Amino acid sequence: MTISTTDKEKNNNVPLKFLESGLILLDKPKGISSFQAVKIVSKSLGNIKAGHMGTLDPEASGLLIIGVNKATKLFNKFLNGKKEYYATFQFGYETDTLDSVGSVTKSTDIKIAKNQVFDIIDSFVGKQLQIPPIYSAKKINGCRAYNLARNNKEVELKPNEVELFDLSLIDKLCDIEKQLYTFKINCSSGFYVRSLGRDIANKLSTYATTTCIRRTKCCGFDVKNANSLEDIKNLKFSFISLDKALKLIK
Repeated sequence: MTISTTDKEKNNNVPLKFLESGLILLDKPKGISSFQAVKIVSKSLGNIKAGHMGTLDPEASGLLIIGVNKATKLFNKFLNGKKEYYATFQFGYETDTLDSVGSVTKSTDIKIAKNQVFDIIDSFVGKQLQIPPIYSAKKINGCRAYNLARNNKEVELKPNEVELFDLSLIDKLCDIEKQLYTFKINCSSGFYVRSLGRDIANKLSTYATTTCIRRTKCCGFDVKNANSLEDIKNLKFSFISLDKALKLIK
């Protein structure tokens, strides 16, 4: 049974055993991992097979694409897709995780003006080598980097080639007094937003920490069409069939 967007409000009692293979677009809330989100979705739908197509940080919110049943095999289709984020960086300090849940490791009294940011953001557009955060899901000899970091083990990550297609400062969402700068980011798969904040700050001779990340688009899909966890738990969600998903992936 295909649950379409137009049928979203009608399907209060979905016969889960007939749920087809396809995609569920989830607006993941801040504070849970992508793995935890998938587990909640799977359990809500009768413990069906499910997997996500691209990790979102626990402290990030926004579009998480979840494949169910045979659609879990679509992961490779999403490997090279473009993504869009809105992210806020606060200049003046850096944490070990590069986000607001970490411990402060560096700080400065330097204040950054808006024109300084405008002067350098274009230099980040294009292909580049980017070093992932040490608190990330990257593997080192089979171990996740964040597990090594949490156990005070040395973490040395090699830079990855990524691409930033467009970077713009969202003026109306900035608070210069608090040194909070919000950006719209269009990038390739494998791009770390937290690393971008660190690297922009480095170019401005200061430090930065990511205080907010929201993924709004991924591989042709938009968070505007996503379901909340409550939608899914209450079986009031939109569902994209496998055939339709294959046509929509960009």
